[in-house]
Parts: sequence; structure tokens; C-alpha cells
Amino acid sequence: METFIPIDLTTENQEMDKEETNTKPRLLKYEEKKHEYIKPLETQPTEIAEKELEYKTVKAFTESLKSEKTEENITQQHMVSPEPASLREKGKSWRKKDQTHACPKVRKARPVSYDRTEPKDDDVIRNIIRLREKLGWQTVLPQHSLKYGSSKIAVQKITLKKPLEDDGEFVYCLPRKSPKALYNPYDLQVVSAHTAKHCKEFWVITASFISKVTNIVDSIEEVELIPTLEWLSERRHYYLLRQFKIFSDFRMNKAFVTWKLNVKRIKTEKSRSFLYHHLFLADDLFQACLLYIRGLCEDAINLKNDNDHENNLSAICLVKLDSSRTYSLDEFCEEQLQQATQALKQLEDIRDKAISEMKSTFLKVAEKNEIKRYFESKLSEDDTTHFKLPKCRRLLETFFKFVMLIDYIFQELIRQLMNTAVTLLLELFNGSAGMPFSVEKKNENLIRTFKDNSFPTGKTTNDGEELVDNSKTHAISVQKSEVKTDSDISEILNSVEVGKDLRKTYAPIFEVNLCLRIPAESDSSENPKENFHESDLCPEECVMFEDEMSENKDKCVKKHSSEELLPKAKKPKEISYNLEDILSDTESETEFENKYMYYEFPEFPTNLFIDPNRLEFSVKIQNMLTNMEKCITTITPLCQDPHLSIFIDLVSTMDLPNKIGSIIHYTEQTRWPDCHILFEMDPAYQNIIVNLLTIVGNSMGLVNAYSCKFIKYCTMVEKAKIMSMKISSMGELTSKEFEAILNRFRNYFRHIVNMAIEKRIGIFKVVSLDYQSECLPYIDNVIHMSHTLMRSVIEKKNKNLLEVVESSLQQLECDPTEIEEFVEHFIFLNTISSKISKLEKEYLTISQLYSVVTHHQIHISEEQIAIFQVLHIKFSQLKSSMKLSIVNKDTALTKFRDNLEACISGLRVDVSNLKAKIRAPLLLCAATQVSTAMEMIQTLSGEAASLTNKAKAYSSYQDCFSDCQSHMHSINVEEITQIVLSEISDIECDLTLRKQLWEAQEEWRQASSEWRNCSLQSIDVESVQKNVSKLMHIISVLEKGLPKSDMLTHLKQVVTEFKQELPIIIALGNPCLKPRHWEALQETIGKSVTLDKNCKVENLLALKMFQYENEINDMSTSATNEAALEKMLFKIIDFWNITPLHLVLHHTEIYSIFIIPSIDDISAQLEESQVILATIKGSPHIGPIKDLVNEWDQNLTLFSYTLEEWMNCQRNWLYLEPIFHSSEIRRQLPAETELFSQVISMWKKIMSKIQNKQNALQITTSAGVLEILQNCNIHLEHIKKSLEDYLEVKRLIFPRFYFLSNAELLDILADSRNPESVQPHLVKCFGNVKQLLIWKQDIGPPAVKMLISAEGEGLVLPKKIRVRSAVEQWLVNVEKSMFDVLKKFLSQGIEDWNCRTFSQWVLSHPGQVVLTVSQIMFYNDCIKSFVSSYSREKLEEVHAGLICHLEEVAELVVLDTSNSRTKAVLGALLTLYVHCRDIVINLLLKNIFNAEDFEWTRHLQYKWNEKQKLCYVSQGNASFTYGYEYLGCTSRLVITPLTDRCWLTLMEALHLNLGGCPAGPAGTGKTETVKDLAKSLGKHCVVFNCFENLDYKIVRKFFFGLVQSGAWSCFDEFNLIDLEVLSVIASQILTIKAAKDNYSASFNILWGDGARWPNRNSSSLQLPVRATQKTGDFCIFN
Repeated sequence: METFIPIDLTTENQEMDKEETNTKPRLLKYEEKKHEYIKPLETQPTEIAEKELEYKTVKAFTESLKSEKTEENITQQHMVSPEPASLREKGKSWRKKDQTHACPKVRKARPVSYDRTEPKDDDVIRNIIRLREKLGWQTVLPQHSLKYGSSKIAVQKITLKKPLEDDGEFVYCLPRKSPKALYNPYDLQVVSAHTAKHCKEFWVITASFISKVTNIVDSIEEVELIPTLEWLSERRHYYLLRQFKIFSDFRMNKAFVTWKLNVKRIKTEKSRSFLYHHLFLADDLFQACLLYIRGLCEDAINLKNDNDHENNLSAICLVKLDSSRTYSLDEFCEEQLQQATQALKQLEDIRDKAISEMKSTFLKVAEKNEIKRYFESKLSEDDTTHFKLPKCRRLLETFFKFVMLIDYIFQELIRQLMNTAVTLLLELFNGSAGMPFSVEKKNENLIRTFKDNSFPTGKTTNDGEELVDNSKTHAISVQKSEVKTDSDISEILNSVEVGKDLRKTYAPIFEVNLCLRIPAESDSSENPKENFHESDLCPEECVMFEDEMSENKDKCVKKHSSEELLPKAKKPKEISYNLEDILSDTESETEFENKYMYYEFPEFPTNLFIDPNRLEFSVKIQNMLTNMEKCITTITPLCQDPHLSIFIDLVSTMDLPNKIGSIIHYTEQTRWPDCHILFEMDPAYQNIIVNLLTIVGNSMGLVNAYSCKFIKYCTMVEKAKIMSMKISSMGELTSKEFEAILNRFRNYFRHIVNMAIEKRIGIFKVVSLDYQSECLPYIDNVIHMSHTLMRSVIEKKNKNLLEVVESSLQQLECDPTEIEEFVEHFIFLNTISSKISKLEKEYLTISQLYSVVTHHQIHISEEQIAIFQVLHIKFSQLKSSMKLSIVNKDTALTKFRDNLEACISGLRVDVSNLKAKIRAPLLLCAATQVSTAMEMIQTLSGEAASLTNKAKAYSSYQDCFSDCQSHMHSINVEEITQIVLSEISDIECDLTLRKQLWEAQEEWRQASSEWRNCSLQSIDVESVQKNVSKLMHIISVLEKGLPKSDMLTHLKQVVTEFKQELPIIIALGNPCLKPRHWEALQETIGKSVTLDKNCKVENLLALKMFQYENEINDMSTSATNEAALEKMLFKIIDFWNITPLHLVLHHTEIYSIFIIPSIDDISAQLEESQVILATIKGSPHIGPIKDLVNEWDQNLTLFSYTLEEWMNCQRNWLYLEPIFHSSEIRRQLPAETELFSQVISMWKKIMSKIQNKQNALQITTSAGVLEILQNCNIHLEHIKKSLEDYLEVKRLIFPRFYFLSNAELLDILADSRNPESVQPHLVKCFGNVKQLLIWKQDIGPPAVKMLISAEGEGLVLPKKIRVRSAVEQWLVNVEKSMFDVLKKFLSQGIEDWNCRTFSQWVLSHPGQVVLTVSQIMFYNDCIKSFVSSYSREKLEEVHAGLICHLEEVAELVVLDTSNSRTKAVLGALLTLYVHCRDIVINLLLKNIFNAEDFEWTRHLQYKWNEKQKLCYVSQGNASFTYGYEYLGCTSRLVITPLTDRCWLTLMEALHLNLGGCPAGPAGTGKTETVKDLAKSLGKHCVVFNCFENLDYKIVRKFFFGLVQSGAWSCFDEFNLIDLEVLSVIASQILTIKAAKDNYSASFNILWGDGARWPNRNSSSLQLPVRATQKTGDFCIFN
């Protein structure tokens, strides 16, 4: 039973009307007999009830069928679940308010307290029966099954003689709630009154009626009544209909359609209501204001009136355009900005009018709403309470939205104004671009001036003409080939502007200038490339800009692109700009342009550029438009205008909803209007701008093409610039070169004067007047520089040549008298004779220069002309004087010979006199004063040098006159001068020896005096020895070169005597002598003289101690050795007294403590010091320091022991320190933790003593330090032993921990509360488990849900393993779950083998299960074929099946290439199936069909025991249970015959409780074969790499893990183990084998040293038989 609340709809369905008319007769009938149901009489016939019920049932079924057709047209407001049609009609009819017989009663409920007691029996049917039986009304319940259905179901006749009336007892009911079933209005549950009254809908059950009560609003209820018997009948019909699938489907479809229609209707009504309340055009006042403002905006946009097409005075135009005027770019932009500013004022006037109209409208609206007084004046704070009224708030919101709407209208106005402005600009640009080109204009005034002041005509070269002609030809060729002509361009523009009226005349819009760019010297030298690329003749930026803004379809513009007009500048070659390159007459001008025009001249990259260029036009036009946009958008938005603040300033008056507040915040934060939205996102506006820039770009392309005609002038300027720079450094130019320069550049000057200076091209007027003015000075400068240079060359050459001629005349006219003058005269005569031809050429050059000056009428001073005339006279005189001197040369030579003979005779006499002076006895006499002797030697040396110079000069004269030997034959000058030089050399040798003698005498006198006055302590023995040796050498040289003299003899005697006493002085001057040595020396001499280190040498020599020389030397040597030993000892002492122990701060999680980082340096130094002390102790001179040496030897030995203990303690402490940081370790080992804390405190105490101390040895060897360190080491060893015992306990619980090192296990235990700490170490504990998927819950401990292999395969565990205990305990659970889940998956794989296709089966099971089950099924197929009567056929079928499986696996490999896990499984499966195929082929070839045959049993076989649900692996006689170790998706080895034999041998060995020992060369697969056999048996195989010096304890611990976990081991490189360790390993393996042979429940395993395993209270390790029976040991030999 369902309640539908009717709503007022504008339209109703006709089917609804029909349905209501059909239900009226039934309703009237019901109303007539309503009271009979309430008060039933005894005489009431049962037939009436039976017929009525039958009629209602048929009617309900009929109406339900009709409702199917009209269901989609029925609109409901709310629905919980569908209901039968009869009930829906009845409910609708009862809810009609216009019916007088309707039974719903509307009443107001009073708040009362209801009973909260829940009834014991909540079944509604039993309660109905109870209520009716109480009144004597018997009720027959109809069946709800179709098989009991009957059309004659009626209420039985009441047997009571006097039936009772309804006593009014009732119960409350609610629908029974069931989350799995749909809503059922007939499945009611009896509840308490309190529960029912607090629900929106509830039912009231009485004996006669069932009422449905609905709470509409607070206390209004709507009641629906239905007789109880009729409700029971409808209930039966409802259940019967539910059994039909069509009705159940209809019920669900009806719910969906009704929901869909309701949603659609609600959305439509919301939209209608929103438009009605928010559409301003629906309001007359707002509509008038909107139309007025729109009219203002339309007037502002329309530039022309509609009637007469005249200008609209109220229109706003942002641009001011004059088609008859030509602007510069800056003038154009400035004028448009001024126009935009004026337009802004007009816009503000329109805005003021709009504000006035809006204020008036707002006041009218406020008056209409009767709140006008609040907006007419400023209110006080008390008066603003009206804003709290909802009506006022809504009105303010409306005002604000209206203002926002007007703001949007003004934004649209701004957008249209800008669009109009750019459209007008585009029209002007198009019109101007379509105008034809104008005729070129030339500078007539300059041409006229040049003709009046023309250069003098003369014979000129054809270079200039060639350049002009070739440049013209080149320009024409460019225009014809690369660039279209003016007529072609005009035709293209005309074709583009189809239909355009060209009768209107447009002036060029912009004026552009051709300019010359010549950077300064500094710029050109630093960055010539940059300046060149900035030119418009190679405007890469402009081309890029044009490409970005638009796709230029005009081929003409593309042809005029800069890349074609001017090729991209390449890297220039090394060009030397000499005169031949610039003024070459052989190459044409075109060739010159091709070679140099586009080169980047390193000196000055001269080029042509356009001002403004394309980029500047683009940037400035865009900036102009941007500034216009900014100018026009500076208008203040109306929502921020103070004149409207009283209507929209919501923040200051009230608290509006968050939506309005956010809008205000947005308007304050965001700039209005938004230019980005108005302009940048407007495609039409942007397209117009693109078209504008395209027109500018196209016209600029034409200007670029036209500017190519002016490139030749750049070449001229470039040559002029280069010439002006190089002409000064070219050296002296010849007359021909001067004439070529003048002719060339005067020709350039004439062509530049005739240059075109103005031409109209598109929208541009191209002006080149400035370009002409800039080019002319460079050419004129070269011409003037040439004139100046020629004057300076003439002046310089005149001056130089005149000086040479005059000086030559003076020398030729002089008469020589002396020998030197004769030599100079003859030399000059030879020189001038060789130079006369050169002088004649120089004179000819000057003459030619004067000819050029005369030809070109270059101004030259009168002085230079006079000098040239004097030069002409003097040069003639020089020629005459030269001829006369040559004639008189023989006479001069005769006179010269006579003078030379006289000079040589005088030179020989002077040499003889000098030799006599030197050999005088005065220089060898001892009585001569030293100063006198030295002065004489100095004077004589000067005379000898003078004579030497004269002899050499006379000897050189003969070489000077080699061509005049006929005049010099009577004398041999060279022989005579050689004799003289030999005599002078002897004289110099004698002088040198005498000088050395006197110097040695003086040196000895000063040195001996100084030495004798020195004490033994201060005398420099080495210097004395060196000087004495030097003097003895000098004396020996003098004895050989000088005659015998008393002076030399005396000097030798005194030096020799001192040399004999020198050893004693050296010995006694030894600084190592101590007072004891001086005392012993005094006893040896036996003289009463005090000897010490302060004794003077003079006194020592007086004692004559030469006879005690040996004793003195021995004592000095002993003192030296003793001093050396003391130095070595004290060096060690000093080092260790200042040597600290370097400490570093070691940071832990709790504290920081000092440690010794390294003792390598100090250990090396300690060892070195001990070696030195041992050397000192072995010396015979140790006597005086023996006790000190022994003391330090003991100290260093003690320091060595202490340092060793120290480092041992630090090493152990650092190892244990991170372990005891773990709270878990501290909790498990409390005693050891306390002991470790004591060690730390003792360590800190020792470190505090040595910290920042320089005498580490003294502190270290002090009393108590060594004992403390030894105690610490004892404690640490005890802690390590306890830690080992603790780890053994953990390993006994989870034996796979034996495969981890102590550090790895401690890493797990230290962080055992974090289960993730186990992850890095899983690969060593399990076969192929890389990761555990640990699920962390919000409540409760984490749980292990999945095992993940290295290949990424996941194995979901059947039950979650809670991580709540110790790590080793839940890992045991993980291991057990791994075995269980593999058994489960293996069994499922076998069950699914025949249920799926092979491809699906392979991809739906874990890899290990796929490999194992496939082998089991292969074995089963082969066994079935063996027992069959057609064995061969069956076996061939097996072979065919294998081939089919191989093909399917191959297809899967090809299809699924991305999943590496699947690829690994398929690869392993292929390997195994290939081996199976080979087995079957071998059996077929050998006709073997017996399961007991060795050819079959020698292969590995997998058998499945269905009862035990276990897999057995057998080969030969050996059979083992599958290990169920999870191995993931690892690959498998290819099984060869050798592999089969190896596996057979190993399996038989395991069957006999033995191991295997594969041997062979390295790399042949021994280890991999053992590992693959372990995979085949599902075992965990641990590879142990043996090494030299392997400890037996490591192997023992490894065996403990093997025998307890049942894993296999492969000892790789077993032959490297030492024999002693091998014996221990052998005994342990033997013990394990004996236990396996005896099937012992436990056995004892011994330590390697004979001791038993210390297992708590037992001396042996008891191992379960289950573990030992699965262990396998294999040794690998290479």
C-alpha cells in the first residue's frame, strides 16, 4: 500500500482521467456498503462478499494491465516502491478533496506520551486473527501459491448466533525492513506506539479496518482506510502477482521510469522558476532601463546615421585616420592614442547617463516594494535593521545583479568599439596598399651642385663604369628573376582586392627611411655578426614574425623574403683587404658583389637597413592597440562606482550569502574589464590584427625588394670605409695606385649623387635622402685622404732624398789626411756607388707623383715645388762628384798605404816598452806596498788593452780594401798584427799572475788574523778548510808561472804550517764535545792549561798539540756518535710528548661519544720508534743515555699493548652499540644491557681523560687505563657470547634464520615490531619469496596476506597470519601456510585440468602449479597408455597432445609479450614439454610400453595420490614427497641426457641417505643442475660458496639450519676448504647420515672441536626426524 501526494500540474494525462472515471463506480459501491463492513450482521450473505471480492480481483488485474500502457505518462512526486493498480486507484480516489464520501480525516495531533513497550508477537496476521476471534469473526486465510488459487475464495460464514461489534482495539504496524528484499507494503510488523508515531508512515490494524496514516506536516495526518478482508484479499493477489516474472520486472522498471520523470520535471520547474525570478526583461522598470542603456550603446557604435548616411555626432571612434596624410610611425601611434583618450571621455559621459538612469530605476523599484525611503538619504546604524528583512535582502541582490549586467553591456560596448577601430585601420591599410607605385625622384639640387663643382675630367679607369654597369645589371636581374616588377606587384594587389573601388586616392600611410649602418670601430671589432643580422636586408626575426602571425599566400612577398634577396651570411673566409682587392681591374663588379657583398666584413660590416623596420612596425602597432585597449578599459566598473554604492554596497550594510560575497571579492581582486577575455580570446578581433600586420609585412617585403637596388652603394661605402682604414697602413703608394684610387672613388661619388631619394611602395613612402647624405661623406673622405696622403708622401720623399744627396756631396768633397779618414772615404765611395741606382728610382717616383698632382690639379705648397727644383740641381751635382772621386781613387790609395806602414812600426815599439815595464822586479818584491803594486798592475793592464785595439783595427783595414790588393802588396798587415797580438797576450798573462799573487797575500793576511782571534765554539771549520785548500791551489799555480821570489816562498810556508794544525782545530771545534770530554782531553795532554769550547785558536796553536792528534780525533768521533744517539732519542721523546690521539665524535640515536677513527698513522709511528730504540740499544756509544733508553722502551711497549686493547674494545663496542639501541634487544637481554651501559660509562671516562690532550702516551700508560680496557673487553666478550646464545634461541625456533648472518638477523630482531624489517632478508630464507604483502589495519595487528616472488607473482594465503608475536614465531606460521597453500593450489590445478581449455588453465594458475601439474598429467597419460590394449596408439595420442600443447604455449608466448611473469612460466613449460616429447619419441622408437622398463623409470616422474592429496616425485628406485617450497616463476634448465644421468645418480644417493659430488670444469652447469633438481622436487636449495681459510664454525652453523629446516645445500668450490676443516665437516655429515639411516626421532651433533652443542640444559642438539629425512648435501668440484 502506497501513498501519493497530489500536486498541482498544468497538464494531466488523458489516460489518468480515464482511469479515474473507471474507478468511480467501484468507489461509490464501496461507500454504500462501508457501514456494513463496520457492523456485520448475522444475516449478511457470504455470496455478496464473495462476488465483491471476485469483482475487485478481476478489476484490479484489468486495471494493472491498463496501467502498463500509461505508466510513462503518469507523474508522481514521491515513490518508495510499486504497488498493485487497484490499490493505486483506490488511494488516488480517496485523496480527492472534492469527493464528499472520502474517508481520510485530517486532524491535529496533540503532543502526548506513547507507550514504548514492544509487543511480544510482531506477526500482523496472527494479530488480525486474534482481534477477529475476540469478536467472534472467523477468518480464513487465503493461500499465496498458484496451485491453491481459486476464483471462489470467500470468507466463511460466521457461526456465532450474535456477532459482536468492533470494540476499537488496535495495534500499530510498520513495514518489515529487509536489506535484501524490495519494499513490501503487505509484510507488516507489529511495533510499539512510540515507534510508530515517530515514523512518517504507519499502519493501524483493527478487526474490521486497516488504516494507513501519513504525517504531512507538523501535526497534520492523512488517513487511508480499507476493510480488513479486502486488505487480506489484496495481500493474496499481491503475492500471486509477484510470482510472475513480468510483474517483478515491471515493478523495477516502473521505479526507474518514475524516478527519471521526477528528476526531469524537477529540473524543468527549477529552471522555469529561476528564469521567472532572475530575468530583468520580465520586469517593466528594469526593461525600460535596459533598453535606454542599450540605445546609448548602439548610438555610440554607429558611425553613420541610418537616414542620410551622415556622420553620427554621438558616435565614439577610437582612431583618427586621414587618407591624404603620410605619417611617421611614432606620429601615427601618438595621434591614435590621443584619439583613444578623447573617446574615453565620451564613454564616461555615456556611463554617467547610464548611472543616472539606473539610480532612477532603482528608486522606482524600491518605491514599488515600499522601501524607497531607505535609499533616498544616508541611513543611521539603527535604520539599517531593515536589511535583515528577506525582502530587502533579495532586492539588494537584484540591484547588484542588474549592475553586473550593465557592466557586461559596457564590456560588450568596449569590445565593439575596438573591433570598429581595427576594422577602420584595416580599410585604410587595404586602400593604401592597393595604390600603384610612384616614379622615383632624385636629388636635383645635389646633382646641379655636383655639375657646377665637378671634378676635373681626365683619363679615368673603367672600374667605376664597370661597377655601375654591373650593379645596374645585377639590380635588374634581381628584379626580373627573384623579385617581381612593380607592374606585377600591382596586378597581384589588384587581384587580391577584387571589387574594390580604386578611384579613391590614398596617400602612403607611413614614411620609411633607408639608412646606412656602419658600426663604430669598437663595436665592429667586438661583435660584427650582431650588427649584420640586425639589418633589414637579412631580417630573420621579421620573417619568423610574419610566419607566426599569418600564412602569407602572396607568392610575390615570399619571393621578396630576405632569405632570397640576401642569402644568409656564411662564415667569412680570411680576407686581406689590400689595394689589389679593392681596386681590382680584372674582375667585374658583379663578381665583386658576389664575393664581398654579403660577407661580414670583420672591420666594418656596412649594410643597409630600413627605419623603422618590419619588427618595429609590428611591435609598435601592437603596442598602440594594446595601449588603446588599456586606455578604453580604464573605465571604473559600475559595481565599484560610489554613486551606486547605496544600492549595491552589501558588505557594509548586511551579511549577504557567501555567493554574493565571493562575487564582490572577485570584482575587487580581478581587473575589470578583463582584456584577456575581451580581446585576446576574440578570434575575429585577432584576425583583423593579423591582417593588419600581414599588410604591413607584405608592403615591407616589397620595400625590402626595392632596397636591394641600394646595396651597391653599401658596397661603395664599405670599400670607402675599408680604404680609409687601410690607406694609412698600406705603406707608400705609387703614382699609379694614387691615380687608380682617385679615379675609382670620384666615379663612386658621381653615382651616389645620382641616387633615387623617394618612391611610393604600397602603404610606405620610401625616402633615401638620409641614406645618400650618409654615403657621400665616406667617399669624399677617401678622396680628401688620398690628396693629403699624396702631399705627405711627396713632402717626405723630397726631404729624405734631399738630405741624402747633400750629405753625400759633403763627404765626396772632403780631402782625407789621417788613416781613419782614408778608410771612411773609401767605404763611403763604395756605398754611394751601390746606392746611386736606388736614388735615381726614388727621384723618378717623386717626378711621377708631381705628374699626378699636376694631372688632377691637387693643391701643393710653393715650398715643396722649390724643394723639388733644388733637388733636381743637387742630384746632378752628386753624379758629377761621384765620377771625379772614382778617377782620383788610385792616388788616394797610395797615400793611405804609406800612412799605414808608419803606424804599424810605432805599434811594435810600444809593445816592447810595455813588456819591459811588467817584468821589473818591483812587482815581485815583498817590500813593495800592496796599494802601489795593485795600482801599477792596473795601469799596465790599460796600456795593454789600448795596444790590442790598435792591432785589431790595423788588421781589419786590409779586409776593407780587398779590391785594392795591387796597392797593398808591399806589406803583410795581417801577419804583423798577429805577432803583435801574441806579444800582448803574453804581457796580459804575466800581469794576471802577479795580480793573483798580491791578492792571495792580502787574503791570507786578513783570514789568518780572523781565524786566530776566534774561539773553538765560534770558528767556521768548513769555511777554514775551504779557504786553506783554495790558497794552496793558487800557490801551486803561481809557482809554475812566476819566477822564484821570497814573497811566494814565505806565503807557501805560513799556509802549510797552518794546514798541519787544522785537523786538531777541527776536532776540538766539534760542537758535540761535552765537559766530560774536555776533562778527559786535559788529562791526556797533562798540561796545566784550561781547555774548553771558549778557548781561542791562537792559544791552542801555541800549545803545540800536534803529537796528540789521534787521541783528540778519537774523542771527537765518540762525542759525535753520542750526540747522534741522543738526538734520535730526544726526537722520539719530543714526538710522543706532543702527539695526541685524534678523536672524532660518533653520533648515535641517544648520545654522542668520542672514538678513535684510525690508528694506522700512530701504529706506524710507534713501530718506527720501537725500531729506532732497538738501534740505539745496540750501539756501543749508548753509555750516557742507557737508562733513559730502557725507560722509553718500556713506555712504548706498554702503549702498544694498551692501544691494542683499546682498539679491540672500540671495535666490539661499535659492533654492539646499534644492537643495544633496540628496545627489543634491551628487553630480551636486561643483564647484558646493564653490563653494556657500564662499558659505555667506562669508555666515556677514558675518553674524557685523553680529549684535547697532547701527551696521549703519558695518559695512556698511566696507572689503571690498561686494566679498565681489559675489564671492558672481558665484559664485551661476555655480552657477545650471550648475544650468540640469544640468536641461537631464535634460530632454533625458525631454523631458516641459520642462513642469515648475525648482522642480518640482528637487523630483523632489533626492529621486530616493524614487520617490514623482514622483507630484505626473505630471499635468503625462502626459495623465491621476495616480499610479503603485509596489510596494516586501523585496529588490531598487521596481517600477512600474500607471498610475492621475485618475478612479481603473488600467492594469496588461505588465512591471514597475524603479526602479533615474536618475528620468528609468525615466520613459522608463514612457512606452514606456504606449504598448505601450495598443496591446496596443486589439488585445485589437478581438478581444473579437465574443466578448462589448456590455454585458460595455464594462465589461471600459479607458475609452479602449472609446471608440476603438467608433469603429473603427462605421467598419468603415459601410464594409461601402458595399461591399454592399444598402447602404441595411445602413446601416439599422448605425443600428439604434447605437440598440441607446445603449439598452444608458443601462441601464448607470441600473444602475451608484456607480462614477464607469464613469459617465464611459458618458457619453463616449453622446456619441460620438449623433454616430455623427447621421452615419448624415444619410447615409440624403442617400442617400450611397459611402466617397469628402465627406459621409462630412469626419467623424473610425478605421481599424484588422490587419497592423501600429495604429490610424489620418483626416479629409478628413489621416491620422495614433493617439498611444496614456493619457487615462483623461475626458469628451468634444458634437460639433456647428461642431466638425466646426473639426476638419476643424485636421486639414488638421496635414497641411500647420501649426498652427491658433481665434478667437472668450471661453467658446465654443475651447481645449476643441482638447483634445478631441487626445483623439480619443490625443495629450497641453499648455495654455499666455499673459500680458503673457511672456519668450521661457520659450516657447523650452516648444518644446524639445514638439518632443522630440511633444505638442500650445494657447497660450491668445495675443494678450496682446508683439510682440518674438511675432517670436521665429514664427521658432522656422517652423524647426520647415521640419524637418517636409523630413522631417529632425534640425534646429537657435536662441535668441531669435540665439544657438544651447548643447548641450554642439554649437551646435544636434538633434531626431528621430519627435518633430517629431507636434507640433501651436494659438493661441487671444479
